[in-house]
Amino acid sequence: MKLKSVAAFEKQLREAAPLHFSSVYLILVADPFERKFYVNKLYQFLLHYKPKLGFKNGEEGLELGLFSQERVVHLEVEKGVKIPSKDVILIYSGEKCSSLFYEAIERDVVCLDLSLEKPWEKKERLIEELQKIARQGQKTLSLQVANKLLEQVGNDFSTLKNEIEKLVLFASERKAIEEKDIEEVTKTEKEVTLWQVAEALVWKTRLLPRQEFKDFSDVLALIALARHHIYLGIQICRGTEMPNLRKNQMEIYLPFCQKVGSHYFVERLLFLFEWELKAKSSSFDPTLLWDLLVINYDTLSTTKLTTSRS
Repeated sequence: MKLKSVAAFEKQLREAAPLHFSSVYLILVADPFERKFYVNKLYQFLLHYKPKLGFKNGEEGLELGLFSQERVVHLEVEKGVKIPSKDVILIYSGEKCSSLFYEAIERDVVCLDLSLEKPWEKKERLIEELQKIARQGQKTLSLQVANKLLEQVGNDFSTLKNEIEKLVLFASERKAIEEKDIEEVTKTEKEVTLWQVAEALVWKTRLLPRQEFKDFSDVLALIALARHHIYLGIQICRGTEMPNLRKNQMEIYLPFCQKVGSHYFVERLLFLFEWELKAKSSSFDPTLLWDLLVINYDTLSTTKLTTSRS
C-alpha cells in the first residue's frame, strides 16, 4: 500500500492499531532529517501500543538471540530486501527506491511516499507538522503565523522544527504563537549569520568567528544548521544530484567530499547528536558550550584528516 500524504499514512496506522500493524514499512522522502523524523515518529506510534518494542539500526538487528525481544529494525533502502522474522517489524527508509525493490515487498508494505511531492504540497505538510509540534507544547499556531514563519526561515524542516520549539517556549503562558513572536525570536539577518557559521564549521570555507550567545536556543540552532550541512555532505558523497545548490557552492563542497569521503561526515553527524544532547541537559554557559563543541569538532577533524592522508 503506497500512500502519498502523511495524513493518509497516519490514518492507516490508526486504523491498523493495535492488532493489524504491517510487518514492513517504507519511508521515502528526499531530506535526510525528515526521513529520520518520520522513522522516529512511526516507531513512537508503534511503541505506544507495544511498550516493550525495541529499536535497532542496521542489519545486525535482524540477528536472532536466545531471548530475542519484539523489535523494530531500521534499514536503508539500498541495503536490499530482508525477510523479517515473527518478532521483527522492518522500517526501510530512503530518498527513493527502485521498482524492483518495491515489487519485492509490495505484498506486505505500507509506504509513505513523498519522493514526488510538489513544492506546494511540501509547504502544506511542513505547516501541518509545525502545528502539531505547537499543539504538543499546548500552543496554537494559525495558518497565517505558520506561513509567516516559512517566509522568514525557509522550508528546511530541521531549522523550522528548531524555530517552532523556540517559539513555543517564548510564548510562555500564552495559548497562541503570534506574528510578533517571530519578529522577536527569529531574525532573518541572524539566521543568515548562523548559516555562515555552520558552513564554516563543516566545510572550512572561512575562519570560524567566535560566537557570543545569550541563551541555548542559539547553540541548538547552530547544531541544527551544522547537521544540515553534514547531511548535505553525505548526499554529495553518495552521488546524489543536488539541483538546489549553486554552482559556486558545488565548486567548494564537491572537492571537499572527494577528499574526505562519506565516513568523515557520518562520524561528525554522530558527534553532533552527542553534543545536542549535552546542550539540552547542560548547565554550562551557552558561549562556553559552543566553544567546547568547536574545539572538540576541530580536534576530531584534524585527527581524521591526518589519518585519511597517511
